[in-house]
Order: sequence, then structure tokens, then C-alpha cells
Amino acid sequence: MAARVPYLNREDLPEAERVIFDNLAAESGGTVGNLFRVLAHTPKFLRRFCSMGNSLRNKTALDPKLRELAILTVGRLTDAQYEFVHHLSIARRVGVSREQLQALADWEQSSKFSDHERVVIRYAVEATSNVRVTDATWNALKTFLDTQRMMELVQNVAFYNMVVRILEPVGVELEPGATRD
Repeated sequence: MAARVPYLNREDLPEAERVIFDNLAAESGGTVGNLFRVLAHTPKFLRRFCSMGNSLRNKTALDPKLRELAILTVGRLTDAQYEFVHHLSIARRVGVSREQLQALADWEQSSKFSDHERVVIRYAVEATSNVRVTDATWNALKTFLDTQRMMELVQNVAFYNMVVRILEPVGVELEPGATRD
């Protein structure tokens, strides 16, 4: 399915808003992803979206490996290929092994995950699938995450659930060359 709204380019934005694309291109090696190109239809919100996403990815105390396992779980459960594919390389950079990536669908039985990783994945599953999280899952998180890290996990899972609810209805496509490798 093609995107339901046009992908905007830098030149499509008002002059004062083009800095958003300049910053995105600088952060990603010169390109602006399709997600941002559709969000550019609302530049005021794109600015805030970028700020929040950047803070969640780069300015938290939560172990980045746990964060990426949670985000990949959101992408997998919602079948949001754009999110899943874009976070595969991030996950690999922060220490998620290829074996873990291949075992995500079998996370409950797989020996590839630690107990802490399994609890984080379970949290992402429950929050994504049911919105509500069981006391057992919440209490298990409390055994190894302090309140700040728990809230960072909560906000990452919530943010990326929002992202997939933009990607999928709008039909955002993977950029040419984006792969699962």
C-alpha cells in the first residue's frame, strides 16, 4: 500500500520550518525517513515528536538493550514493519544479538533472553496488546528497575505504540534499501 499522504521534502516546507529536515538529515547521515516526511505536514508537532523521540532514545537511564527489545516487541506485535526494520540496526548496535532477534516471537520459551529481558518484553506485550499491565509484570519490573527507569520504559512503549498508530493508518513505506539485515 502506498502512503495515504504525500511524502514531503525540505523544499515543501515553509522556510522557517526547513531546519527540522536539516537537523534530521544531519542526525541520520543525510536522509530524512519517510515517517518524518509524512509528519512534516504538521511541522509544529513534528518538532515535538522529534524532541520526544530523541530524548527517549538518547537521554534516559534505561538500558538501551531493554529499550530496543521493548520497541521491537511493539513493532512485531502490531506488524509495523517500518518500526521493526528501523529498530533492528539500533538493537544490534546496543547489544541485542542476532539470535535474540530471531527468537523474539518465542521470547517466553527461548533461552536467548535473560529473566530481566523477558519481563521487559512481557511488559511491552501486555501494554501493547491489552493496554493494562498485570500486577505480576509490574512487580517483576520493580525488582530490577528503579522508578525512573520504569517510567522511561513505560514512556518508550507508549511512544512507539503511538508511532505504529501513525505508520500503519497512513501507510508509511520503508525507504528504498531499508532491510531486515
